[in-house]
Amino acid sequence: MPDAPAPLSAWREEVSAALATLTRGFEEKHGYAPGDNAVHPPTPDDRAAAGRLAAESPAFAELALYYGEIGAVHMSDVGNGYFLHSGARALEERLALPEASGTAASVLIGSDGGGILYAVGPDGAVWRSRAASEDAEFDRVTNDLAEFLDLLRRSVHRFDATGQPGFV
Repeated sequence: MPDAPAPLSAWREEVSAALATLTRGFEEKHGYAPGDNAVHPPTPDDRAAAGRLAAESPAFAELALYYGEIGAVHMSDVGNGYFLHSGARALEERLALPEASGTAASVLIGSDGGGILYAVGPDGAVWRSRAASEDAEFDRVTNDLAEFLDLLRRSVHRFDATGQPGFV
């Protein structure tokens, strides 16, 4: 991901528009009201967390850029749901991830509606738990956060077009 925030702004705008499209007519189509489906702006605490992550490890530089531009992300109705934590929350939620190389603790960045966890490891890759537990084994999902965000973006579009769950 480039070090400029423009790609993140474009991601935020595209995903926000796609989520708005998804929720229009949602109740008529699915028989229940949509949940929270939004890309929230970062708070001052999220931006402070971004700075702390950037200072902590070069592997978290991409994550720090993300949290400087984007707050919590709620995709309640895409598949079984995707939820990315705010920067302030992610800074506090760490876990040991032996599958990822490095000495720093991984940053737990979110989950899906079934409790599967997503973390950025000290290697900069995004990892997904095999079960709804921090003690579960994790598998590499993408080599970096940019790829992961692209999967989420594509998941919103796929779910809106076909009703099929996403790619992550």
